[in-house]
Amino acid sequence: MANELHPPVEAKLIDLAALRQNSVLFASLSDADAWELIGLARQETALARQAVFQVGQAGDSLHIVLEGRVKVSLLSEEGKEAILSILGAGEVFGEMSLFDGESRSATVTTMEPCRFLVLRRQVFLPFLEKRVPVMLELIAEMSKRLRATNTLVGNLSFLNLSARLARILLNLVQQYGKVSPKGIVIGLKLSQEELGHLVGVSRESVNRQMRAWIDAGIIDHDHGTLIVMNSDALFREALAS
Repeated sequence: MANELHPPVEAKLIDLAALRQNSVLFASLSDADAWELIGLARQETALARQAVFQVGQAGDSLHIVLEGRVKVSLLSEEGKEAILSILGAGEVFGEMSLFDGESRSATVTTMEPCRFLVLRRQVFLPFLEKRVPVMLELIAEMSKRLRATNTLVGNLSFLNLSARLARILLNLVQQYGKVSPKGIVIGLKLSQEELGHLVGVSRESVNRQMRAWIDAGIIDHDHGTLIVMNSDALFREALAS
């Protein structure tokens, strides 16, 4: 159920240096302003696969991920999920409703246990009014996310399955890839169903394409972890139309 987030039993320290490194919101703040903003927020925790909020709900806050990852998604009229983005530590979500006062435009669900900073509209907007550069950073981030969504919609409309899936995997490599002796390990476990939701196709279609790439030595799959073994070949797949 949504709105079941709860404050942690005991206060946890916040690593400001790490937060500043990963968060567009905190990157432009002085130490004094950063701690002031943290003081205006409250910490909340959520279990894995828990809805933080759902599309259509009233919203007056933004969330900053301290730990864990969440997925931002929409459901079609047929009940099929489309994952718009996956957000990790330092990233912000819910800012659209905070600025315009409208209902939530997407559903956000935790992919693993998470910890958040939550800033309410009534305290955050007065803070921003005195710090225009921070406001501009947030607007830039919103624009970047909108562009990414537009690109995703375009990919779903005009590219074939292999190209769409290859682009999704290359994007995951950029975000979560770690070099290993076997190849580039994607440090984010996604089921084939979740990959299907990212690409906009069925799990069975993803399974067939992944199996073909495994047989061709382009990728490998080890206990739920994806390994890109031939990134050049995957890049060529991404360019195919």
